[in-house]
Amino acid sequence: MNAKPLFGYESHIDPRTVHAQTMIVTLGSFADAGHAQRLLNDHLLNTLSSHRLGQFDADQVISYREQRPTILFTSDHFSEYRTPTLALHEVRDADNQRFLLLVGPEPGLQWERMAAEIVDIVDRHDVQLTIIAGSMPMPAPHTRPVIVSRWASRSDLLPGNKPLFGTMLMSAAFPLMLATRLEESGNDVIGLTAHVPHYLGDTDFPDAPIALVDGIKDVAGLRLPTIQLALAAGVVRAQIGQQVEQSEELGEHVEQLEQAYDEFHRQRELAAAEESLPSAEEIGDAAEEFLKTLGTPPDEPGTPTDGPGTPPAAPGTAPE
Repeated sequence: MNAKPLFGYESHIDPRTVHAQTMIVTLGSFADAGHAQRLLNDHLLNTLSSHRLGQFDADQVISYREQRPTILFTSDHFSEYRTPTLALHEVRDADNQRFLLLVGPEPGLQWERMAAEIVDIVDRHDVQLTIIAGSMPMPAPHTRPVIVSRWASRSDLLPGNKPLFGTMLMSAAFPLMLATRLEESGNDVIGLTAHVPHYLGDTDFPDAPIALVDGIKDVAGLRLPTIQLALAAGVVRAQIGQQVEQSEELGEHVEQLEQAYDEFHRQRELAAAEESLPSAEEIGDAAEEFLKTLGTPPDEPGTPTDGPGTPPAAPGTAPE
């Protein structure tokens, strides 16, 4: 049994005083498309009040050969070796509401042990909802709104959600495995995945973290600013626009993606409209109920009857 702790709090932190309803997890996954996770982390930690609560022991969970840290070589010597950091922060939104933020690269080792430690953190700090935020490259144009796929441990956490994908078997990433362990322990989880244009997967694309922030605000009610990201997004879109204008091939590719994007959403809107229409059986049932309301019960006041005081109808005539 490994007796060395996997997670440790900062020396000045008393874990018993930390309580937060929401925890956002941005641990690396398959790829940080558009650098969405890094941009989101930097934005939240630099624009909101925050402090570090603790961190995981990177030596125990990071496979350095698969995720090699960076080091700087200058002329004749090396320096600035950057040790990977998997840290837990406490952050306060614009309304001073606390939430936790778990950031860092995807662990390559001891998945089960790390997931168990995160489940303990969730329980220890009374977290009611864990949000796993990430991104993936998709055939989407940068000229259209960023789509965010949503998934959850319980469908009622996402009322009105229209899944974009069906059933598929895929390679697991740690955040996805973590979601299953949280669900198994009775904790609520929502996943948000921003769709980044595949041709921008290796560059900063601020529209992706903006979409993730909007998704987080929607499901968790946190008040998170986006002004700085919006300014950066405007600059990036202008730069991309210049590159598209200078490349006929790239321009044609973006135009094809725009057409596919628009057609996809048109079909989804049509499907949603068809789902909202009543079926033939429902129409029949409604018509039958309506017809029942047209007849007035004979014992109601004002209803003609053949009782005393009502003259009989003349032979051969129908009562009025």
